[in-house]
Amino acid sequence: MTYEEIKKNMPEEYGARKKDKLRYRYPRGESYLDVIQRLEPVIIELERQRAPVVVISHQAVLRALYAYFADRPLKEIPHIEMPLHTIIEIQMGVTGVQEKRYKLMD
Repeated sequence: MTYEEIKKNMPEEYGARKKDKLRYRYPRGESYLDVIQRLEPVIIELERQRAPVVVISHQAVLRALYAYFADRPLKEIPHIEMPLHTIIEIQMGVTGVQEKRYKLMD
């Protein structure tokens, strides 16, 4: 369903999500906080890697990973811009995260 369809057909769910995207859990789904918890072992493995790693995933997962490595606050995670069809290269440096974005499609 699109967000417009959810707004029309399930207004209470739409309102609850809009009120608190971080903690909102879709029926039979998961919240951003659930995703973050599920990613903890993945983050540990990513931190161990010394060679480049490519992560291809859903936007919620990518937002959570990006927020962790870019040291972004928890409350910002649902609102981080994560454009489709884009490679986001991040490198950990002395001054923090260095980022480059490569748009694959217009």
